[in-house]
Amino acid sequence: MENTQLKSVLLIGILGEYSFGHFVIRELIKQRSSFRRIGVYHDTSRGTDERKKALLEQYREAGIEIIAGEGFASPTPYIGFDCVMVFLGNYGLHLQPVLIDAAIEAGVRHIYPSEYGADLDIGQNQTQRYYIHKIMTREHLKKRGQEIPELGWTYFLLGRLTEWAVTPHFGFNNRDATAKIYGTAEGRQNLINATDSATYIVETLKEPISATAEGHRRTYRISESSPTYAEIFDILQRVTGRRYSVEYLDVESAQEEERAANASGDTEAELAASHKLIQGREGTLLPVPWNNERFPGVKPAGLEDSLRAAFAHPKLRKAYGLD
Repeated sequence: MENTQLKSVLLIGILGEYSFGHFVIRELIKQRSSFRRIGVYHDTSRGTDERKKALLEQYREAGIEIIAGEGFASPTPYIGFDCVMVFLGNYGLHLQPVLIDAAIEAGVRHIYPSEYGADLDIGQNQTQRYYIHKIMTREHLKKRGQEIPELGWTYFLLGRLTEWAVTPHFGFNNRDATAKIYGTAEGRQNLINATDSATYIVETLKEPISATAEGHRRTYRISESSPTYAEIFDILQRVTGRRYSVEYLDVESAQEEERAANASGDTEAELAASHKLIQGREGTLLPVPWNNERFPGVKPAGLEDSLRAAFAHPKLRKAYGLD
């Protein structure tokens, strides 16, 4: 068996307002000549507002195929694609096994599941509520891989996207320049911005898949920096001109917040509490060595430059509670 390259790619779940997939499709558009076919799936069962219509038209004008369908269970939308990349958010992750089965039935033999974050194999990540559906997806891929030896997948792990790391979800109140953080000032995380992450992920698509044993089942660990919270707040002061008032909370007390949210049926708050616990335990630190050196042509921006760009971006300012 010879080394192969993924030439026909379908992206799923990129039409949400803050989807990481937006960054990936923009990079794919820049590098269209490297691919035979690039498609975006439009799940018509979810409705189409004016924002989504404009986005779909933008992609069409850029030469991207729009593949329409209802839900994810039919194999029809996946026919003719080598690879499916999934960017479903927290509330859609449980749909990945059904999606994977339909893609396999259509002939797809490589999957990028919706990971794009922490390494689930380290620390206590396997037991965290926030990751339950990602773990189920990994188990499903492993099961299908035993049935279909040629089925491959790529886990693209980056720690955390810089733009998302300073949102209210993680205890930041940027309007008031305050924060409540589970952990300590010396607690670390791995960060890289979404644009650079997208550049790296497209490079992994272009990298030939090895014909060696298990070479089609890949894990990439790529990030940019490993700042402490103290360093992040120092940078935020330079970026915003304001010193944040920070309260550090006992890490394990996040479990109480998680249990209370579960009891009240508030899934969003439950997921946020679980995510804070993961961060407080430094669960987003990726094992080293990273794989950045495999793509020397990519020069990721530093943390301060990334945060300056984020705080100047109108859509992100909205997400930060500033506009």
